[in-house]
Order: sequence, then C-alpha cells, then structure tokens
Amino acid sequence: MIKIAADSQIPNLEIKLSEHFHAEYTLQHFSSNQLTSRDLKDVDALLVRSTTQVDEVLCGESQLQYVGSATAGINHLDTKYLDNQNIAWSHAPGCNAASVTHYVMAAIGELIQEGLFNVRQSVGIIGYGNIGKKLYQLLSALNVEVYAHDPFLKDLFLVEMDKILTCDLITIHVPYSQEGAHPTRELINQSHAKDLKDKILINTSRGGVVSEALVKESQDLIYVADVWLDEPTPSPAMIQKAFISTPHIGGYSIEGKLNGTSIIVNECARVFKCFKATSSTENHLINWPHGLENIVRDMHGYGFPLAIFMSELDLRVVSDTFKSISENELAGRFKDLRINHAPRHDFNTYSYEGIIELDESINLGFFNSLNAKYLK
Repeated sequence: MIKIAADSQIPNLEIKLSEHFHAEYTLQHFSSNQLTSRDLKDVDALLVRSTTQVDEVLCGESQLQYVGSATAGINHLDTKYLDNQNIAWSHAPGCNAASVTHYVMAAIGELIQEGLFNVRQSVGIIGYGNIGKKLYQLLSALNVEVYAHDPFLKDLFLVEMDKILTCDLITIHVPYSQEGAHPTRELINQSHAKDLKDKILINTSRGGVVSEALVKESQDLIYVADVWLDEPTPSPAMIQKAFISTPHIGGYSIEGKLNGTSIIVNECARVFKCFKATSSTENHLINWPHGLENIVRDMHGYGFPLAIFMSELDLRVVSDTFKSISENELAGRFKDLRINHAPRHDFNTYSYEGIIELDESINLGFFNSLNAKYLK
C-alpha cells in the first residue's frame, strides 16, 4: 500500500492516480499552511505546490520515498537534503509556460491600452526557455521587434544583455539562483538604473530576481510584478509601487495546473514501479490544440489583438483587488487570492481562424459579443 499525501489545490489528482497506478494506494489531502512533520511520519509520497517548503524540518521524521511538485519552479524544494536522504523528487518544468506567456501578453495589452507601449517599440526577453520561446514566437508573429538573451544557450540569434537593456520593454523568465556561472539573484539591480530609465519591466519569474531597492527608488520605471520577496507577505510599498501587482497567479490557468498534475503522477508511478499496462511513462503536456504554427500564421500582420489575451485574464481587476488589501490582512488574503483565482483557460486553447479579419481598433466589449464566433 502506497500512502500519498497531496496538497488539496492539486486538481484532477484522483483521476490521474486511478488512470496510472496499478498498485493499491491511499490519498490524504492537506492545506499547505497546515502541514507539519507529524503528518508525514508514515507517508511514502508527498505531492505539493510551491506554497509548501519541503526540507529537513518538514521531512526529517518521515519515511518518504518521493516528493513531487506540480510546479515549474523548485525554490521551495531543498533538493540537496532530498538527494542526501535518497528521496526521489521531481517537478513539472514547462507545465504552465503557456499560462505565463498569456499573462505577459495580457500585461502588454494593458500597457497598450493605457498608452504606455505600442507595437512599434521593442521587447527584450531574458531567458529563452519554455516561456521565452513562446513569447518570442508570438511577438515576432505580431511584427513586434523582439530580442532574447540566455547565457546558457548558443543560438546565433540570441543577443547579449546589453542589447536587452536597450529595449523599451523587458520581460524576465529565469529561475532563481544564487550560485553558478550566471546567478539570477538581483539580476536586475541598481547598477541598471540608467538603462531602465523610462522603460517597462515585467517580472513573472521570482521576486528576488529584481532588486526591490531599484524599483522603489526609480521614478520613471514602469514595473509589472506577479512575484515578490517574502511571499505571502510582500512589501506593501512594492505592491503599491508596481503599475500592475498580482499575487503570483501567472501560472494559475486550468491547463497549467492540469499539466503539473499529469507530470508528477507519471513520475510517482515510475518511482514506485506501478504503472498500469495501458499507461505511458512519458510526460505529455497538454498540446496547443490548434498548433502554435497555426496561431502564429493567423496572427501575422495583426497589430495587437488586445481582447484575445485580456478577455480571459483581466489583470487590472486582479491588481486593483490586490492593492486594496490592508497590510495586516496581507498574508491571508495573498493565499486566498491565489486559491480563489478565477478559472481561466490559456489563449492557445482557442482557435484563431479568421482573427485577423477583426478590426485593429477592436475593444473588449465588442470582442466579447463575438466570442461564440471566433473562440471555438
């Protein structure tokens, strides 16, 4: 009997376990803010999201054989400790790449609508991984001047950081790290103050990647942030300083969460050698139903289809709600806003056939009346 403990916010888990496990198992759910080491004493597998810190304090008295995080990042996992204890672990890289891509495109849509950015300006992408690649393709299809930088890759079209810093809008898609050849802790810092004068900076990676001192002291930087230092109690001053502030919901789409569930259930079944005969050991992400190449084709020549991204994710509403929270309620409300984030689909679940026929001056109200026709 495999005993599994899982975060109650991991969706579709019972279905995926029944699909892939041939061994007997039990499943107990927990709330991330209530889990203690006592709860894990006889647990074999622990399935978490980024809200659970997995380390010796939590796992020191357990018999865990596997830890799976249904998230792209691993900053909440003490992987050195897990490795030293021979506890297998995995996460779900790329599971919410389309979701975060959608967030950035919705943010750009807000900026365009406010007159703070236009499609004749340039975009610089830091980090050319799962998210960076999708953003690059979409922005290129919209004829936006776009550049990408990634020191770990050697693609000929990638540019140096100096070129990125000349762009009008910079968006960051890197993991958080303090060691190695290219640490990302305060990757953007006070030394870049002059480079970022009258620029836009979007951070959906990790709070520590951008210096808070830089943002607080800047008088002419437009900052869009979904991630913060000291979550779930970020600096109220930082929340108010940002043009758009959201409580780490960039990857919280329906498809992003379902992808994460599928990946860690597959890996859990592999670790315990209990795959059903009909199951695959491969980690399949939910595909772009209509193909990225088709979406890119249909977007070519279009100015910027604001409503495509903004109708499914209204960042202004989310930001206004987040900014209205009082300091003494911040920790609880931060978690509540994440848990109760309105269900949303990634933009790539829709068909864009015929979208370029829409007038470039389209507005949200007009687009909503056309949803049934164009969003099939």
